[in-house]
Amino acid sequence: MAISKPKKPRYKAMPKAPKMNASKEAWANYNKKVNEIQKINNTLKADFDKKTRAYESEMKQREKIKEKARNAKL
Repeated sequence: MAISKPKKPRYKAMPKAPKMNASKEAWANYNKKVNEIQKINNTLKADFDKKTRAYESEMKQREKIKEKARNAKL
């Protein structure tokens, strides 16, 4: 089975900040949106990191097997 290196995820962009003289509600809504997007992006990053670690672990195992076979030749 061929194994491929995981691709970096495409993160969601942060929303545009309101003007400094915007209402308190506008800033509260902006903060809520930022928190939601950060949660999504952190989930994507964690999933990517998990897949990357699994890929690297598999590659190390394969290298060990190759090294073992190389040393076993008579």
